[in-house]
Amino acid sequence: MWSGSVVTAGDVTFYGTLDGWLKAADARTGEPLWKFKVGSGVVGAPITYRGPDGKQYVAVYAGIGGDWFVIAGDIRSDDPADVRPPSDFAPDLARYTSRGGMLWIFAL
Repeated sequence: MWSGSVVTAGDVTFYGTLDGWLKAADARTGEPLWKFKVGSGVVGAPITYRGPDGKQYVAVYAGIGGDWFVIAGDIRSDDPADVRPPSDFAPDLARYTSRGGMLWIFAL
């Protein structure tokens, strides 16, 4: 998990996973409450806010950025000057997520 987390006043914590899930859990017990597949790894921290309609929302950016090729175990095919060896950190990561790049917003 590279994502940060946020906890609401109602003791619900939201966090994202590298394999593309936004999850909610009871902040006191850790019991899973909800999850949604966002299609890409979540490395940013979710936020919560009150909208102009008075409802509370949680938002998170889904998308693995940075050195995706090295993280996923691929050599940079788009940069012939990049001669770094592939990482073995998460060689199967590309099977479970994608580069993504989408903002998800959910009403609570």
